[in-house]
Amino acid sequence: MIPAESRAFASQVRMSARTDYALMNDYSEGKWPVWLRLITIIGLSAGLWGAIIWAAMTAFG
Repeated sequence: MIPAESRAFASQVRMSARTDYALMNDYSEGKWPVWLRLITIIGLSAGLWGAIIWAAMTAFG
């Protein structure tokens, strides 16, 4: 068995929680809120499936 170092994938930099939140604010700038992204994805998916079903009904119905 090959010995594995327990901290092989651990971050070498220690940051406080406040610093982490500040960094996330920098990275999430310009992104839509999660609920709006979910509604958009679900709406586009429903529209695509509706179009597929409508096309199938038109072609074979």
